[in-house]
Amino acid sequence: MGGGAGKATFNLAGELARMGHQVSVLTSKLKNQPPVENLDGFTVYRVMSWRKGIHDCGFRGAFTYVFFAIFKFLQLTRKNDYDVIHYFFGLPTGFLSLLPGPHRKIPYFISLRGSDVPGYDRYNKSLQMFHRILMPVTIKIWKHADQIIAVTNSLRETARLAVPSQSVRVIPNGLDPIFLEVLPSSRSRKTHGLKLISVARLIERKGVQHILYALAELRDPDISLLIIGSGNFEAKLKKICKDLSLEKVVTFYGFCHPRSLPELYVGSDVFILPSQAEAFGNVFAEAMACGLPVIGSKTGGIPDFIDRQNGILVDAGNIDQIKKAIIEMKSSPDLRIAMGRVNREKMIQHFTWESVARLHLTIYENSTVL
Repeated sequence: MGGGAGKATFNLAGELARMGHQVSVLTSKLKNQPPVENLDGFTVYRVMSWRKGIHDCGFRGAFTYVFFAIFKFLQLTRKNDYDVIHYFFGLPTGFLSLLPGPHRKIPYFISLRGSDVPGYDRYNKSLQMFHRILMPVTIKIWKHADQIIAVTNSLRETARLAVPSQSVRVIPNGLDPIFLEVLPSSRSRKTHGLKLISVARLIERKGVQHILYALAELRDPDISLLIIGSGNFEAKLKKICKDLSLEKVVTFYGFCHPRSLPELYVGSDVFILPSQAEAFGNVFAEAMACGLPVIGSKTGGIPDFIDRQNGILVDAGNIDQIKKAIIEMKSSPDLRIAMGRVNREKMIQHFTWESVARLHLTIYENSTVL
């Protein structure tokens, strides 16, 4: 599936398979996808769900997935002698852990991804109502898990506020090797001007509209923005862009295959995404690995990445702070280069999928013998 959790599941499963482990993944099926497929050394089983698209699940998509997954989940856990079950998202997928069956004897782990944590994204009233209604279910799922895993310190603290007695371990997402193979030094930077890049699902909470408002106030023809991604807020963003007369400095790229992203990152000067809520922020890690300084908001897991050594933090939705961050980046090319070097080194040292997979294996092995 799309989004950070989909990438994380794919990469973790692939790395565990390369280490010699047998891995099965049960996920949603989109149109024209086969129900069973071997990918990167592991087996993917797909069941129907009424989701809107690869990047847009919604409540209907989430719960129809669980409904249709029940039979396949029970079939797989009875047929295969699994040592570990790892649920990505406490809800809805963790609901499968409550079903009766032999899987109840298998150690299980929950990866919290953001929207499945009560208190995450306070701007989303329907999500908060959802968590209030299902709080007893969440507590039960978490309580019986052998370990709860969060992708950032911020998400761990949000989870602890929701369920104070819960033990939560932090393991970050890893990074696709293609972003580490690129050579940032090959980027040809402008002598003047600033090329901003923003990569995101184009939904309102990603805050791309606030970048547009900041650019409109700056009115600097030497500052350009490349927006990569698609989503249900795309049409609104294009209208804002037109209304603000930004067509000459803002480019909407649309969907981009991950393999093409490194080239676009290294062709830019600064990554910017002032999200209202962000659990981990894969795109921040990608941009940092490609040697870019970053501008992000003081929300969710983003502060785990950014300090004054490698980027600038702003308050979500604060146009004035976004403007000042952009101006600072434009006026300090040497600072941008230094920040980019710090970022790349940080990603190489701590965010490979091999190191992340080994951290997961350590947790698995504490509960069972693999």
